[in-house]
Amino acid sequence: MTSIFFLVPLFASLANVSCFLENIARDHRFHRLLSVFYFTIGIQNAATAALCLAPEKSESVGLAFWIFQCHSFFLLAPVLVALCSFCTGRKLLNKATIAIAIYALSVDLLCSSLPKSFVYGFALLSFGMAPLLTVFGGILGGSVHFLAIAISLYFVLFPLDWNSFFDRKTFIIALCVWWFGLFSNFLPMYGLNFPPLHPVVDATLSVLLSIYLNRFNTSRPSLYSLIASILISLAVGLLVGILVLRILPTFPFKEMVTSVVITLSSLLFFAYLLKSSLKENKPNFTFPLNLGDFGLSKQELRICELVAEGHSRSFIRLILNVSDGTLRNHLKNIYSKVLPESNSTAKDQLQRLTVFLSKQKLLEGNSDK
Repeated sequence: MTSIFFLVPLFASLANVSCFLENIARDHRFHRLLSVFYFTIGIQNAATAALCLAPEKSESVGLAFWIFQCHSFFLLAPVLVALCSFCTGRKLLNKATIAIAIYALSVDLLCSSLPKSFVYGFALLSFGMAPLLTVFGGILGGSVHFLAIAISLYFVLFPLDWNSFFDRKTFIIALCVWWFGLFSNFLPMYGLNFPPLHPVVDATLSVLLSIYLNRFNTSRPSLYSLIASILISLAVGLLVGILVLRILPTFPFKEMVTSVVITLSSLLFFAYLLKSSLKENKPNFTFPLNLGDFGLSKQELRICELVAEGHSRSFIRLILNVSDGTLRNHLKNIYSKVLPESNSTAKDQLQRLTVFLSKQKLLEGNSDK
């Protein structure tokens, strides 16, 4: 069973690619950064799958895949710091982000130029090939993400202005779980016959993050989102099955029990993801607007509620996880339904809509008294 472990990072990589394709059309600066995050993790997981499949005696092939994996490993450090910067009210390109980016790039160049200083050989473990780190390589490579962890935790614990779209507790837990998965990758690189957990952790958090970011969007889950959920569910099921197979004692029905565990784990996890995707969440509004007479769709009504709460277009794009073009089209539809006589500019129409919705709130507030 462990001989097919490469399928775990492969499915995880494809799940990351699906998240990337779903997100790539969105043009908010946070979404652009998130696209880099999804793509980078996808590359890292693909390289892990390739390493597992590398020929036993072809050290040069394994080294090439490992160097390729290192590029994504080091790129993730400044990306994660930038994500934490955004969530805590800081600029994406602040001094800390730039410093960690320069340091990560320097170590990456050193790793590519002097790979033998980082890796002294390869070991064939039960799940595939694994590079063996030198002491120097482990300390220098790990220091990049240890520094990124320190900066990120400082940002999260001492925010300038926490972005209300993100739940702080959930964000901190996700960061800690992600770094646990990342550093578990060092276990096989020190010769321990333990499969790397980071592909499943990476992709699972990516899919859960995609669902979390869409929690206020009233649209149905996209095809890419469903594909990502299916793929990561298969990866989770396979990993659980492989781990169960390793700990079960030898008996005649061991393989059959493992197959059942894989199937049930995959189905249960997919059911959880699907339920989370279809769950309807609503932001905390002062009180809902009654605009049922205007024939607005659920998404258009949600936009009106956000405009009435005083949120900017940039924040609405973030909270609904949509591109500027999609939001612009929704607003045009809203103007035509709510302000049919208006022929003014888009800026004036948005101001008129804001005034109209404010009056609606006042009327509904007075009617409730």
